[in-house]
Amino acid sequence: MNSFLFGHKLKKIGEELISQTSQILNNTGSKWDKRSIPVLITLIENGVSSINELASSHGMTHPAIVQVVNKLAAKGFISVKKSKTDKRKTLVEISKKGRAEMNKIDPIIERIGESLNDVINLIDSSLPYSIKKLEKAVRERLLLKTISEKLGESASKELRIIPFDKKYKVHFRRLNYEWLKKYFVVEDEDERILNNPEREIINKGGEIFFALLKDKVVGTVAVCKLNPSTYELSKMAVTEEVQGKQIGKKLALTSIGFAVDNNAERLVLSTNVKLTAAINLYKSLGFEIVPNVDDYRYKRELIYMELNLVE
Repeated sequence: MNSFLFGHKLKKIGEELISQTSQILNNTGSKWDKRSIPVLITLIENGVSSINELASSHGMTHPAIVQVVNKLAAKGFISVKKSKTDKRKTLVEISKKGRAEMNKIDPIIERIGESLNDVINLIDSSLPYSIKKLEKAVRERLLLKTISEKLGESASKELRIIPFDKKYKVHFRRLNYEWLKKYFVVEDEDERILNNPEREIINKGGEIFFALLKDKVVGTVAVCKLNPSTYELSKMAVTEEVQGKQIGKKLALTSIGFAVDNNAERLVLSTNVKLTAAINLYKSLGFEIVPNVDDYRYKRELIYMELNLVE
């Protein structure tokens, strides 16, 4: 889809959701301007904000946000003052009266949020996470950063990611042995999982994905179910001849999608400190290093990373 059309569609969806929320509140007797509630919610969540910050976070022009702020200030719902350190900056804060008014409609807002989640889950349970990642990517200007890669990309169009199939089981072991022997040694825990993937992963509620390039298996990853709320990304390997083609990233994204679809609250992994490319990949996808956590299943030195899937 054309990026301009895509952005326009997202904007229209947002405007329609805000309009419907305002209509619901008006039907319950709460007379609110449709632009006021998002601003007040932002002030409750973030505390003091500048005019520029409010305009940026709500995609509004400076004059438009000033108009909203003036209306709220006239009703006594917010306080407006100049910054002590920068007199050019106007700071906005919700007042006690504003909080009291918002508390009155909190139950309605909560019901609206629950209903919206129900609608989203009917469409795609992983949509909230996808939107979160899209928002982060846009904020970091990822389109500009990756356009040259995208224009030169060809191999990825022939790439397919498929779930576990017995005929590819041998490649799960082969690919992992390939990189383990290059960087480390194959340990007992590796042998246990790689020799019995169905028993150790599939039958326990996990999944194994394979990356096929021109029908050749060039990568794999496992998603292991640790408990109902926690899954582990494990045993990801991409054959050396195709590294650098974003295959590892696509496998990782597929793993995240699987965890989200299964209502996981977090996705964890362990990786070695010297695998900097892998660590950077995981960080780019939102994983964070959790200090002082040891994976005693392996002798090699590992760091523990975690991705929160619910915030």
